[in-house]
Amino acid sequence: SLAHADPAADLPMALVALGGSVELAGPGGNRRLAADDFFAGYFETELADDELLTAVRVPRQAGVPWGYQKFVRRANDWAIVGAAAIGGRIALANMGPVPLRARAAERALADGASAADAARLAAEGTSPGEDIHADREFREHLARVLTRRALEHHC
Repeated sequence: SLAHADPAADLPMALVALGGSVELAGPGGNRRLAADDFFAGYFETELADDELLTAVRVPRQAGVPWGYQKFVRRANDWAIVGAAAIGGRIALANMGPVPLRARAAERALADGASAADAARLAAEGTSPGEDIHADREFREHLARVLTRRALEHHC
């Protein structure tokens, strides 16, 4: 799922939210990339043609609150929009060609904004597509609502 790089998939969004990284191996050796840098475009990664994704690293974050929300048509579908929040990091699925950080919302939280106020900024800097399931405006609305829910329902 990570190498496939579908921007609507759960794992890429979760890895970005968690601040994880991937390890890649090829004839030139091994390298590690942060999840924020690994996803390059719609179904594209920084994985070279002669490399394999060999490991996924997720930093331990015991006791850090987290929340995960996803809007789908049916259970187990790809997300029409998804939001994952852990600590002060927020990632969005299907709001652009790669899993995106909701950086404006993250900055607002860091500055002391409430979850509701920060979530109002979740769609800033995104570029959601349109399809038969949702237009841009609805996806932006979902990003704000799901981000608020993820922040308010931290586990």
